[in-house]
Amino acid sequence: MQDQLKIIANPNPIQVQLANFMKIIEPVYLTLDKQFRFRCNYQEEKVSDVVILASMLLRIDLRDASEAHFHQMMLASGIQLPERSRYNRRCRKLIPVERYIRFRLLMKYKRPALYEIIDSAPITLVSARRSQEAKVLRPIANKGFNATKQLYFYGFKLHVVLNDQGFPLNWEISTASTDDRKVAEELLLTAPNNQVLADGGYLSQPLKERLFKLYHINLWTPLRKNMAHHKRVNSSLLKNLRRHIETFFNNLNIVGHFEHPGIRTLSGLNARLESMFLWMTINTHRHLLDGKSGLSIT
Repeated sequence: MQDQLKIIANPNPIQVQLANFMKIIEPVYLTLDKQFRFRCNYQEEKVSDVVILASMLLRIDLRDASEAHFHQMMLASGIQLPERSRYNRRCRKLIPVERYIRFRLLMKYKRPALYEIIDSAPITLVSARRSQEAKVLRPIANKGFNATKQLYFYGFKLHVVLNDQGFPLNWEISTASTDDRKVAEELLLTAPNNQVLADGGYLSQPLKERLFKLYHINLWTPLRKNMAHHKRVNSSLLKNLRRHIETFFNNLNIVGHFEHPGIRTLSGLNARLESMFLWMTINTHRHLLDGKSGLSIT
């Protein structure tokens, strides 16, 4: 018997990835209130919440932009999931749970930061030339201008606060026409740090004074050349430090396709974004453990 050929089956890589995400999520999920975990008819569900949550992260990890294709691939890999419409509804219902897990992991992973970075990026639903006839989320979305890319777009703005280790601390979406300065104060209160770096879109002396007076937050932005004391601010240093959030947005768009999400509901957009930021939190921690930078995850 010992001389017979032994065949060891290789595990399905997708199943291995799913199991790895489940190991991270499940301990935090078990800290949820029992009223949610043992809700009405929970025993009749053939697929647990942990599997659904892990599959949402796996979709981001595989960079699959199509929800239908991802669902078919999971079934073909031998992973049991609910029917697609039912799967979509459960993903939407688990958005608060994803937010809770991300917050708990963030409290566990992050260390005291020297500074934070705030910036925004466009979420384009349709091209600018079709913005007048667009019907996707018309009561909520509108037309705006992206100064970085010098283009008009129809959709939303994604506002993010990032610390110097690469962890996304908080995020918020607004209409495309919303001024960045209107969102800054509310966003920074949930991720307080004494030093915050921003670009010229947040340039406002009243905002700087209010943040410092009420919350002791120093908002650092480049100054225009015609402004007093503009030489006291090292704009080159600010740009070098802020470039990390540009890399962050680029990497986030590569894995999550958030700039052109192809969604038609606000809940679908929230589910995509929550999955992306939870995935980013987990992988930033992995990079830091390996001695790599958490600011350049691909």
